[in-house]
Order: sequence, then structure tokens, then C-alpha cells
Amino acid sequence: MLARRIPLYLLREAVPLYLIGIVTLLLLLLIDYFAFLLGYVIANRSPATLILQSVLDRVPFFLSYMLAPALAFALPVGLGRLAKDSELKAMYAAGIRPLSLMWVLLAFGVIVMAAAFVNTNVWQPAAEARFKSSWYKLFNSEPSKTQDVKSFRSVDGKTIFHAGTIAPRGDDPKNADLYGVVIITPDLGTFTATRGLWDSRAQQWELFSPFRTDENGQLEAAPEIRRVFKFEAALEPDAKLPESLSLPELQARVNTPGLSVQDLYDAQYKLQRRFADPLAALVMAFAGALFGLLTPNRAFAFAGTIAIVAVYWGLWFTGQNLAAAQVVPVWFAAWLPPMFFALASLYGLRRLM
Repeated sequence: MLARRIPLYLLREAVPLYLIGIVTLLLLLLIDYFAFLLGYVIANRSPATLILQSVLDRVPFFLSYMLAPALAFALPVGLGRLAKDSELKAMYAAGIRPLSLMWVLLAFGVIVMAAAFVNTNVWQPAAEARFKSSWYKLFNSEPSKTQDVKSFRSVDGKTIFHAGTIAPRGDDPKNADLYGVVIITPDLGTFTATRGLWDSRAQQWELFSPFRTDENGQLEAAPEIRRVFKFEAALEPDAKLPESLSLPELQARVNTPGLSVQDLYDAQYKLQRRFADPLAALVMAFAGALFGLLTPNRAFAFAGTIAIVAVYWGLWFTGQNLAAAQVVPVWFAAWLPPMFFALASLYGLRRLM
């Protein structure tokens, strides 16, 4: 009978704390976002329904980085209360091993992980698409189609195409003006031009009045007034951001030929995050349960959870910054928080063995 009641007793202690933590953080973030919007939307006389829609569309985004660390708050604090009242000691005295308590809490982590996966891959992409649309309506503006600083590789990977600015030509979705163009070839040297044209129908980049730097580093005006280079990629002026793509769409985007180096890295990073963030919930349940079972009292548990959550968010934003700078492999930037806490928890697990 005792073995049956223990799981429910532990969950009754942890689940309310988890929900309170989620709701409290979510309200604080939504209030902060609403306060940020208020002055701008009053000036633009935006409809109240549009403001409400924009605020609600932020909920899945905020949940994406709250669901996992909230476990590191709820589980240690709940177990700390049991430790303070000596209930954990009573359980141990009754022959219940600490590791058996761990499995109950990990099962709760699996439930949160499933919810996080649905939020990240179903709710959030749809909300991000609506949010992008409502954002421009709030400020009575139109999204810019100009793209800055894009680098591409040829299909064989030997030629690099770079443009400082890509601006679509009027209403033609297949052509774009290029500014600050650099093309590095394996055998003809490097070509630079102030202006160029991207014709995705003919699959080519055309440089106007180019200069060439040969293999010896000598700069010379190219003999042609115009120079054409084969470029097998489609122009995507209205391409969706990875955040607003469903999981199958994001997987297809990663495999799209001709993506720029930046866009490919970003798509790969966001795809990895679609799995890393939900799994982080299970890892944080493991870390939170382990810390809670080792903590002597609730006060110590509460102080420890602040440090754990701060480290998690620090690693989460560090991974984002590393991905933005593209200085580390995609998998490292995406999986940094769960990797760190999984390794730390496995090391600390020896204390319960």
C-alpha cells in the first residue's frame, strides 16, 4: 500500500509548485511584453483585438524556455519540504530507496518533455507565423525584403558567392539587385563588383564592371564590362523564418539546395533545437530530482534552484549567441544546456548509489 501511495504523494508535492512557477513566470513575461508594446500601439491606434492576439502569440515562445527550468525549481523545493519535515528519512527507513523515488519524478519529466515537444513543434510555429503578421499590422508597416550580408557556396562547394545586400527588383520574385559582390573561384581568382544582378530564372549571378584579383594577389580590371557566373539556387525574398516552420517544413528547408551559409546554419541549428529543448525537460527533471533528494532542507533547495535555473538560462542564451556567431558546430550550440546538466547529473548520481 505504501509503495502505491508514494508516487502520488511526491507528484502532489511537485506538480502544484511546477504549475505555480510556470504561471508566475509566464504572467511576468507577458506583462513585460505588454508594457513594451503599449506606448507604440497607442501611438499607432492599433485595435485591442490585434494587441491581444500579439500577446497570446508570445505564449508558446515564452513556454519554450520555461518548461524545462521550471522542473529544476519545483522538484528540489518540493523534495526540500519533505526533507525539512523528515518525511524523506521516514521513507528511507521504510525501505524505499532514493533511486526508486527518482523514477517517479523522471516519469513526470517525460510528461513535460512530451508537452514541450508539442509546444515547440506544433503550437509555436503556428503562433510565430501569426505573430509576424500581427507585428507589422500593429505598427502599420511592411516587412523589408532586403537581405544583408549573404554568403553561398556552389553545388560543388568550390566557389563562394557573397553579397553585402540583396534587394528584390520590384514585383519580380525571380530577380534581385546585388550590392557589394564578391565571388571567389578556385581557378580564376576573386572577382569583386559594386553592383550585380541575381537572375534565378537563368540561374546566374551577373557582375557589372568587375575587378579581378589573380592568384598572385594582383588587382586588375576584368576585361569584360559584365561577367556571368553560374549559380544554381532559387531566390527566396519571402522565405519564412525557421521559427514559423513546422517540423517537416524545417527538415525540408535544411535539405534545400542553394541556401546561403548563414541560412543553412540557422536552419540546422533551429532543427536541432526542436529536439534539444524538449529533451532538456527530461534532463532538468533528472537534475532537479537528484538535487532535491540530496538537499538537507527547503531553504537550501530554494537557493540551489536559483543557481540551477540561472546556469540553465545562461547556457541557453550562450548557445544562441554561439549559433548567431557560427563559431561552434551546430550540435554543440543547440545541445549545450541539456549536455551540461546531463553530465553534471550523472556525476552527482554517485551520491545516491
